[in-house]
Amino acid sequence: MGKENILIVLDIGTSKITTLVGDVDDTGELHIVGFGESHSTGIEKGIVVKPHDVIKAIRKSIDAAENVAGTRIGGVIANVSGYHIECRNDSEKVEFNTNQKIVTQSDISQLIQKVASKVQPQKENLEIIHILPKKYILDDEDEVIDPVGLVASKLEGRFHIVLDKLNAYTNLKKIIESAGLKVIDFVANPVASSYAVLYPEEKEMGIAVIDIGAGTTDVAVYKDGSIEYVKSFPIGGNQVTMDIAHRFKVSKDEAESLKTEYGAALTEVAQNEIIEVYPRGSEESVQVDQFDLVDTIEARLSEIFEIVKKDLEESGYYRKINGGIVLTGGVANTPYIRELAENIFQLDVRIGKPKDYTGFSDKVAFPEYSTSVGMLLFAKSKISAMPGMTAHNSSNFDILKLGKTIIEKIKTIF
Repeated sequence: MGKENILIVLDIGTSKITTLVGDVDDTGELHIVGFGESHSTGIEKGIVVKPHDVIKAIRKSIDAAENVAGTRIGGVIANVSGYHIECRNDSEKVEFNTNQKIVTQSDISQLIQKVASKVQPQKENLEIIHILPKKYILDDEDEVIDPVGLVASKLEGRFHIVLDKLNAYTNLKKIIESAGLKVIDFVANPVASSYAVLYPEEKEMGIAVIDIGAGTTDVAVYKDGSIEYVKSFPIGGNQVTMDIAHRFKVSKDEAESLKTEYGAALTEVAQNEIIEVYPRGSEESVQVDQFDLVDTIEARLSEIFEIVKKDLEESGYYRKINGGIVLTGGVANTPYIRELAENIFQLDVRIGKPKDYTGFSDKVAFPEYSTSVGMLLFAKSKISAMPGMTAHNSSNFDILKLGKTIIEKIKTIF
């Protein structure tokens, strides 16, 4: 395991904090060689609400991953999520002084810098998370994915920009640093999840990834091979759990157990079964009909899907997702959730699980780890696309100190 080939991601979620250590071999394959996880407290809907609790949970996850991987973790790539994420599409052009200019990476960086300069962090209260290339156009005619090495007199780049509210970004960064870590960069949850679960042909056809976690529901839309739209909603599996707790007057832990052991997404599949539970503050049990339990779950999940569907329709992207929907995230484990989603979206739906990696499959080969694995895959792919770039875990490696110009170049890597 060469130090220069190490990638480390910190997935900070509402219910869990996961640390993964990835090793990229000489053929570009990703091997997960370290895993750490802790119960997350102090995060609600993508927002830090109890900083001290989050710091402790981060350290516990990091320590566990260090012990497994046998390496010290000094810097991490972390994730951002929550309703404060925004996106926009933009384009820029550059004209050359010759008709036979060979396009270089420097020309691409110039386009990206021009796009980045349009964002005014202090005025807009926004921080750039990603500037993702969608396509390039040579001489107003030829559309290409990678123009480097081709000849043109004019180059246009079209980009998808993902932004986070400046204060939310700053607070999360400070929390991670307070846990003794350097923040190499951030990856938006919807982008990460899509890297873990989507196939190239789906991105071409038009697809929406819906990642339902404990605190948020993250959406990414792809069309013609590139990302078009991201959105995060402050609702997730925790709302389902709290609905159960309120309806049957049981603790949150008991409600979570009911959801995972007896829950489903469709009342039509509910069994005629009576479940014995103990309400809060009572030593006497009460009986819960499984139909009522599933009815509670179906109602909240239906609401989540209706919210997403309405947003996709209003934004104009619903008609572009000819390839259907990919559901992922922990809530995607709910029995019959695929069928419920198909009923509401009237599209083909499949459950997405992480792919394109080896190692720790007994731990991470499930929908709830799509963001974690996707963060590794995203970072690996972007670093591999830049000649001479390597990833490593040196405490001296901190791109946040390399200066504004370099940072904007690095935005195409992470």
